[in-house]
Amino acid sequence: MPNNPYLRVLLLLAGVACGGGGGGDQGGVTPPPPPVTPTPVRQAKWALVWADEFDGTAIDPANWIVQNGAANVNGELEYYTPSDAYLEGGALVLKSEVRTIGNQRYTSAEVRSGSLRTVQRGNAVEWRTQAPFGKGIWPANWLVNTACDGVNGCGSNWPPEIDVLEMKGSAPNINVMTHWWGSWPNEAHETSVYDATTSLADAYHTYRVEWFPDSVVWYMDGVQRAKHTQRPTVGTMQLVMNTAVGGQFDGNPDPSTIFPQYHRIDYVRVYRDTANVY
Repeated sequence: MPNNPYLRVLLLLAGVACGGGGGGDQGGVTPPPPPVTPTPVRQAKWALVWADEFDGTAIDPANWIVQNGAANVNGELEYYTPSDAYLEGGALVLKSEVRTIGNQRYTSAEVRSGSLRTVQRGNAVEWRTQAPFGKGIWPANWLVNTACDGVNGCGSNWPPEIDVLEMKGSAPNINVMTHWWGSWPNEAHETSVYDATTSLADAYHTYRVEWFPDSVVWYMDGVQRAKHTQRPTVGTMQLVMNTAVGGQFDGNPDPSTIFPQYHRIDYVRVYRDTANVY
């Protein structure tokens, strides 16, 4: 080492700047790791997982639970009875009628999959349905937590929920599409509506939802009608088809409401995206 003190300082500084001073890490800065390349999101490729075409003579208990009991949610007036859910002409029929059971003035039907058939992100579900109509009639094809039913509701098990077909019977030209997130009682939702300008109760139409990690997308008759990207729903959900009578959504039936009403489902089909990993 030179005797000149100024020269010694300069040499020491040069050694630090060059990372010198012997082997190993002597205080050098560790370089950042290389950036992670995200997995590419490919266009969905849908493969049929299962379906019920309702071509048999009875509702398949391997797929469906037929609800039996008085509705105790949303101020509804119906008693869900198995006699109002049946197969006819290659379709599942949910009948709503004026009939008193207990304290309920109307009967109707709810069919749900419970834990028998479930869907998650990466699934698509499609129904071909002819909806009922009339003031106070509330048809829905939807997805919700497996713990929920139309008699007892969900309690703290809600959300998740995605409404694929939901109509006020007094406005049968409008389909209401909603997804829910969060935890009760601090749940939140986003809703879109599609006005067909003519009654959707006049004929069969297809209602489809495609559920991704970054979005929920709705189709009617093969045409995209809504896409939500805010807080897409998470969780495992069952499939539900029901018609409520009365309640908070469309109010109660009035003298203009025609009974009986029929909610017909030609098929339900469930698909899985095979192009992406979930």
